[in-house]
Amino acid sequence: MNQVIVISGPPGAGKSAVAGAICERFDRMLLIEVDELRRWVCAGYRRPWDGDAQAEEQLRLGARAACAVAREAIATRYAAAICDIADPALGEVYREALEGIGAAVHFVTLLPDLETTLARSGEAQAERAREVHASLSAAHEAGELPGAVLDSSDDTDAYVTADQLQELVARGEALLLPE
Repeated sequence: MNQVIVISGPPGAGKSAVAGAICERFDRMLLIEVDELRRWVCAGYRRPWDGDAQAEEQLRLGARAACAVAREAIATRYAAAICDIADPALGEVYREALEGIGAAVHFVTLLPDLETTLARSGEAQAERAREVHASLSAAHEAGELPGAVLDSSDDTDAYVTADQLQELVARGEALLLPE
């Protein structure tokens, strides 16, 4: 079944590993890492967390580029998993860019507890992981995150989380846009 699954969460949440585990369950599925698309900017690159206008522009550019790749995937009968750190504003960019894609679009934010997030993200990303976790947690508590939120704190590996994510998708609890 062709579909797009956007997987969000802080650094260390397991987005890439879970997306990889999901992709293994499909015959035809692309894994779109938005961080890789953002690194295509060769001159004027800004880190996503720099917070200036150019960084914000590049956040939206990366999300829209991922959506363009997903559109091509769906057009050729491939499903797509998109990995990104998406706050509610970027979630809206995904909603707008994927509208009318001709496949269901699901959005899941992986949000393990802070201790688990920090343990998984490693020391080099600890500060960034802490900031993103706080921001996504606040958005979750305010009911602002699109789709579904999945606490993967107790999951033993990415396959367990992928099972839970797949159940959310199957029940329609993560639906961002219908087919």
